[in-house]
Amino acid sequence: MTIQFPILSFDYFQQSPAKKFISLTKDPRATSGKIDTVFDGLKPLQPDDLIGEWNGYILATGHPFEEKLDTLNWFGNTFYSTDDVVPLVVAQNGERVPFEDWGRASLREIKYHGVVSAALVYDERPMMVYYRAVQHNMVAGCIESKEWQGKVYFYLTR
Repeated sequence: MTIQFPILSFDYFQQSPAKKFISLTKDPRATSGKIDTVFDGLKPLQPDDLIGEWNGYILATGHPFEEKLDTLNWFGNTFYSTDDVVPLVVAQNGERVPFEDWGRASLREIKYHGVVSAALVYDERPMMVYYRAVQHNMVAGCIESKEWQGKVYFYLTR
């Protein structure tokens, strides 16, 4: 008797973009370029997929805005609807509190690096946040602003 094994391509053994992103959340040496490449491979989201409360975590690359989020005690985001988003929720006395100084935002579908996915559009700031799916309870985010150079990466869980 002869046993035949299926021929598997090299791609079969490659980690999925989602698994690569999860591994980056545990890598203190992750670079902006590496995160950006993995982010671009993640699946798109619909704006409605984000409705609810999410806890936020920074992917440290040394960008100066990361320190600002840390100073604010950034805790996550709350998406009440596609037209009513609290883009910055901070922790105060152990509770989730909207950081009203930055106003509100909306969710829209926007094409970013060739992929149409959910994006957060601030009402009063020159800033965009692009989202991609990682798992059913985890999304990746990338912030770009006219106020600075480079990108800030983070992820949300619920």
